[in-house]
Amino acid sequence: MTQKNFSQKASSHPKKSRVLLDFLGSMNLAVTLLVMLSIASVIGTVLQQNQTFQDYIIKFGPFWADVFNSLGLYHVYGAAWFVLVLVFLLLSTSVCVTRNTPTFLKDIKQFSEKLSVNALKHQPNHATFESTNSQQTEIERAQALLKTNGYKTKVHHKDDGGVTVAGLKGRWNRLGYFFTHISIIVICVGALLDSNLLLKYRELTGDLIPETRTVSLDKVEQTAWMGPENLSFRGSVNVPEGQKTDVLFLPYENGYLVQKLPFSIDVKDFRIEYYDTGMPKSYESDLILTDPELDEPIVKTIAVNHPLYYKNYAIYQSSFGDGGSILNLDVHPLLSPIENVMPLETAVNKVEPLKTPIGKFRVEINDFRLFNMVPTTEEEKAQTGKKFHNNGPSIIFKVRNEQGKAWEYENYMMPSLQEDRWFFMTGVRTINSEPFRYLFIPADANKTKTRFFQFLALVNNPVETSKILRDAFPKTEQITDKTYELQIKLMQQLMNLFRAKGFEGITEFVNKNVPEKEREQVAEYYFSQSSFALQSLYLTILQKEGVKLAADQDISDFDKIWFEDALNAFNGLSRYGPPMYFELKSFKQIQATGLQITKSPGKDVVYFGSAMLIIGVFFLFYVRQKRIWIHIQANDENENNDSVEITVAGKDNKPLPETEIEFNELVKQIQQPTHNPTKTA
Repeated sequence: MTQKNFSQKASSHPKKSRVLLDFLGSMNLAVTLLVMLSIASVIGTVLQQNQTFQDYIIKFGPFWADVFNSLGLYHVYGAAWFVLVLVFLLLSTSVCVTRNTPTFLKDIKQFSEKLSVNALKHQPNHATFESTNSQQTEIERAQALLKTNGYKTKVHHKDDGGVTVAGLKGRWNRLGYFFTHISIIVICVGALLDSNLLLKYRELTGDLIPETRTVSLDKVEQTAWMGPENLSFRGSVNVPEGQKTDVLFLPYENGYLVQKLPFSIDVKDFRIEYYDTGMPKSYESDLILTDPELDEPIVKTIAVNHPLYYKNYAIYQSSFGDGGSILNLDVHPLLSPIENVMPLETAVNKVEPLKTPIGKFRVEINDFRLFNMVPTTEEEKAQTGKKFHNNGPSIIFKVRNEQGKAWEYENYMMPSLQEDRWFFMTGVRTINSEPFRYLFIPADANKTKTRFFQFLALVNNPVETSKILRDAFPKTEQITDKTYELQIKLMQQLMNLFRAKGFEGITEFVNKNVPEKEREQVAEYYFSQSSFALQSLYLTILQKEGVKLAADQDISDFDKIWFEDALNAFNGLSRYGPPMYFELKSFKQIQATGLQITKSPGKDVVYFGSAMLIIGVFFLFYVRQKRIWIHIQANDENENNDSVEITVAGKDNKPLPETEIEFNELVKQIQQPTHNPTKTA
């Protein structure tokens, strides 16, 4: 942009108006605004926009998250300061174009044929020489030569008898300035159309308050709703298969807004393919868009980078998730003396109240995963040739007590092979940023958890435990009744400690109640008695399964190893959270497609402005405006008056290295039929 002084016609304007227009039309202001927009665009590109405020807190921490939010960096392109910069740039460029367009148009038509000889000699390129041809001949030759070289010409006869043939080439170069400046105006208008002006207006008037609660649509306050009249937006919504939606959600400040759509979208089907690693390979959705303005619905399959366009709306395939898969669970109490399994039919995203003998809980079903890919062992890799295998379906859920404390779990449906043994994995954590701590429940010979929960129920049953211990440790004549009862009571007490905290409970009891000198000996005795009691209970379980035991040697290696794995699992139950285990028995998967919907009326305007900018840049860089003046003056010093003095001058708006070469070549062409060149500069 260039700044020009006001014409004489503008001198009557008030002084304040003139100062304001000078300011708005100044080049320094425009450059400053463009730099600010460039910096903002970099921020908007590097920092992911329009995410939930909680995501930014996790990424930057509470302090910097609040600072960046107050600066509007999470929605840069709709921030008040960004819109203000756009408005000022729009005004500045408009003033500049308004003031300079007449000059540009005049420059396109102007040949500057009235320049004096002295002015011609001060041009960047000029030469003066004499010719013996007549003045008229040289005028005709000059016109023909310039037209041959692509110049438009104009002849001007001066009062002193001299004639100037002016040539102009590349006059459309000036359109470059016009197009580049107009393109900035057009782009700014398009950007303002997509800058959430309606949201800002409603926010300033207090009519817009984002929703911060996780509630159903019918409970969202009207101040958090946006109607179809909203000029522009970018939001997302998850739609389960077989369901439809006519709303989407816009992240805004520390909550969200509900955007009403003028049409509905029905998801008929969702498909996804995976790589061997378990990473999504491709996913697509079959959509039906219904609008009262349409004669018939639009049916289209969208995929990543293949959206559905309708009017000013674009519907993208952005993500996927669970759409409310139906789950059938068995809830196993971990402290019950009997196998009292409670069936629970639920679905993903549901919250189930749960009453237990130890209090009330809420079960929040968060997610269901059909595939869980993990690296294969070297042996598996040699057999199958695959680097990953599927661990099977899993569920992720939270158990929350009445005080609000939550334990998050990840339970697998199928057993997993660990060190040549099969285990059912269940992970638990109390903080989202922490990894899961896994409990490995050993699978029995049928790859089920039946034996484990039978054994656990027996350990939890003090009555049955007492009977079994008395049968396994019968009274003899060498033991008095009192000693025998004390021995049985000790083993029962040890079982109580083991039931509460595993072997750690026995160790804590010894450290707390036994003198330090006797701890090692007492601990060794207690552990031996505990092992005897647990083995006795385990043998009972094996007998119920039909295993005939005549001696210790009849126990298989599998059963021996299983017993050790079960004790390890019992040890971890005290840190497992609420004493309940949720077993996934069956499921019906329902997938949901994640759609991102944008309304951008300014998009086409920006595209048009960008096209104008490209055209303008082309004219500026590839169209050279060149001027040539050939002044022919009769030589008064010659008595015969049969010679003329020719002054050739040239000007190029782009002084390139070839400019002087082209000028000298033109001078040679003019000199060819002439004689006695006098001087060249």
